[in-house]
Amino acid sequence: MSLKADDEEFLQGMADQLDETIRRLVLEEHALCHKIGEERVEELKEFWNQELPFEEEVEFKRTLDYWEKVLIQTWAYAKRAHLSRADVGKAFMTMNSKL
Repeated sequence: MSLKADDEEFLQGMADQLDETIRRLVLEEHALCHKIGEERVEELKEFWNQELPFEEEVEFKRTLDYWEKVLIQTWAYAKRAHLSRADVGKAFMTMNSKL
């Protein structure tokens, strides 16, 4: 097996793993949003998107319960997984453009 084939196999494995992780995180996110409630999820999105003034953000952090923290953590994991998946896609494109 050549280096390029090994690289492609490695990248494909990473892509598959990341795709599965993203699918799992989407399911977790939906379950958590259902558990937390639509109105509170909207507030959490404002917090996540850093749309709250500093004073409100500090107070908001004090009100977070366990499941809300888990949802925010899920969003962070999903963001990293999407960024990693995009990097894998770019690596594939770079490899294929050098043919």
